[in-house]
Amino acid sequence: MAGLPARIVRDSRLLLLDFDGVVTTEAEDVGLKAQTLSVFAAIGAQFGERALKMVRLAGRAIYDAGGSLQLGPLLYHAAKLLKPVDAPIEPTLARLIAACTDSLDYRGIAPAGENLREALARLKERGIEVAILTNGVRENVFRVLALKGLTEMFPPEHIFDAISTLDKHGKLHPKPDPKGYQFVLRELGVEPGSCIVVDNSRKNVRAAKREVGCGGVIYIGNSLKAKDRKVIDHLSPSFVHLMDEIVTVLGRADIVEPGRIGLPLDEHISAPVD
Repeated sequence: MAGLPARIVRDSRLLLLDFDGVVTTEAEDVGLKAQTLSVFAAIGAQFGERALKMVRLAGRAIYDAGGSLQLGPLLYHAAKLLKPVDAPIEPTLARLIAACTDSLDYRGIAPAGENLREALARLKERGIEVAILTNGVRENVFRVLALKGLTEMFPPEHIFDAISTLDKHGKLHPKPDPKGYQFVLRELGVEPGSCIVVDNSRKNVRAAKREVGCGGVIYIGNSLKAKDRKVIDHLSPSFVHLMDEIVTVLGRADIVEPGRIGLPLDEHISAPVD
């Protein structure tokens, strides 16, 4: 695949990031996900065997409906099963989330490099906001960002999880549901065409491009399937590498200076070839 299209950066107002495997490295993501059994054990220890059974039932229901077992939707549906009748869901959900995040071992999370911090600051100088949309839970995002030293780069109101997308009918809209993306864009006051979505899931970026109309979609990975080449705008091996590419684009005079004629739509900077 060709390099990063300069037009995507030039026209953007928002960089909307997945969290697991994007802001966290692939190794960090694998390390945290490998602790899933300990998370379930913590729920059983703090809530009892019935709670653990409810989590398993919620997981089965999500799986049977064709969804993937991601932490945010799983805990939400488990809380619905566990909460007292006619009681609000929030207290039970908060206890479940705390049980999970308190049991995770975060020692494998490494501080972010200075280059990444500078790149994020450069985006803000350019007027491009950065936000996170994850199918995990915000509390986990907060803890990881603190360990990486990136808390000030991501205001709390710019961090969204699947639970954030809850509608008035009590339904979640986790990725790749287009309503989840649309919710975030409405909250931040950004048009789809001005948003770049960055994810390590091909189905998520396909939905963002085809169903939401986002101006650019970037896949974090090492290869693309042929069917994705006309949908995904750019392939980058890591978030850190992508940010280096974006800074290179922003450093060009015809991109940075207001009122100047931008690059042709097909002009790119160099990047790894698939």
